[in-house]
Amino acid sequence: MPVTKHYLSHEAIHKALRIADLTEACEPPHAVRLLVKDLLAGLVRQGWPLAEVHKGPRIISAVENFQLCGDDPQVMDEVGNHSCWVDDELLLRTQTSSAIITGLQAAAARRAPGETIMLAAPGITFRRDIRDRWHCAEPHQMDIWVLGDAELGNRQDLLRLVGDVLDIAVPGRMWGHSCGACGFTRDGLNVSLVTRQAPVDILACGCICPAFLQRLEVDPQAHGGLVLRLGLDRLAMLRKGVPDIRLLRDGHPQVQAQMGDLKAWQPLYRQPAISRDLSLAVAPGLGIEDITEQVLQVAGYRASWIEELHIRGCWPFEELPALTIKRLGIVRGQHNLVLQVVLRDHAQSLTAQQADGLYRDIRTALHQGVPGGAYLVGERL
Repeated sequence: MPVTKHYLSHEAIHKALRIADLTEACEPPHAVRLLVKDLLAGLVRQGWPLAEVHKGPRIISAVENFQLCGDDPQVMDEVGNHSCWVDDELLLRTQTSSAIITGLQAAAARRAPGETIMLAAPGITFRRDIRDRWHCAEPHQMDIWVLGDAELGNRQDLLRLVGDVLDIAVPGRMWGHSCGACGFTRDGLNVSLVTRQAPVDILACGCICPAFLQRLEVDPQAHGGLVLRLGLDRLAMLRKGVPDIRLLRDGHPQVQAQMGDLKAWQPLYRQPAISRDLSLAVAPGLGIEDITEQVLQVAGYRASWIEELHIRGCWPFEELPALTIKRLGIVRGQHNLVLQVVLRDHAQSLTAQQADGLYRDIRTALHQGVPGGAYLVGERL
């Protein structure tokens, strides 16, 4: 399936470049940055080498983002469809691995037999994503690469590194893993933390693939290693007990007062949520990422009110009863999509008038059927 590129406007590009990277130095330091420092210092105490920290640009080429990291065509297409493109060749990076490559080649050139070198690349990344308590469009990641002798690339060492990282980041928490795949690793694993609600994906890892080292002109007979890619936002949330990813950037003074350390989150008064289902007529093939982008754009300054977006269901014109067709204003060739929109503002209790205004704007913007159609599910005629 060919990549469908979603191009950013000039305004969106400049906005992305201005977004604060929470892994960078600031005063006071943010919990995400403190977690990075805690992790890297803790790994030294566990016997791993002191990490060389690498930072890379936010805008990189597609070659750097995909091909150099060895992603297979299927992965490249999938990630490419969810990427934010600047033009045909450049995009906002979807991962931090690209910041490691030059450092990895230099480390291999100077590494002595028996020596182990660790490289880390923390930073902000960008993607077209869904909206809920665990997802956002500008997540923070950190790559950790360990380069050593060829024998280092084994499952036992990999699990030891994962265990050490999680003991430092989220001490005392249970975790599990399943098989995963990544273009520059073998024996890949996806690791999740156990929570009361459901497992939360927090990192992907694997042993450096010999073929990948060969592409970098690094001798796989002399070098091997391990790779971890961590979701820093989620780890920070789980470490502190923060209930919503939006809180990491929330400007409310009571929220910001708790983002300068790794202490347990002290719950604020949780404002009530408002949930409505919108019944819309849309073109077929509209995905949740496309819908999320449109909704957030329409919301404008109210985007922070939107806690979750979910597709409840989607039905073609032919499967709808006549009454629904008439009320919805749908035309042949369109689909009836029911979208759940959950609103909650952390700082204030939204009024019915505020919520109704936002729901009305979303309905008007997304509905592609007859003007005046679409409705709130359960709304009286």
